[in-house]
Amino acid sequence: MLTFRVDTREEVDALYAELTGAGHEGRQPPFDAFFGARYAIVADPDGNDVGIMSPSDDTMRSWPPTSESPSP
Repeated sequence: MLTFRVDTREEVDALYAELTGAGHEGRQPPFDAFFGARYAIVADPDGNDVGIMSPSDDTMRSWPPTSESPSP
């Protein structure tokens, strides 16, 4: 999977909303990943998954993971 890094956690949410609003399929809504980044997945026009990830924030880390990834 190809993943793009954005500058802020808020940009993950905004880009996900923009892309799904334009008709691209959302595969994983934005969520706070255990490794400290905000992460989301959308499908490109060919159906390939594309990740959107913020920088990791040590204050958002939770190790080991205590739950599964949120459902789409």
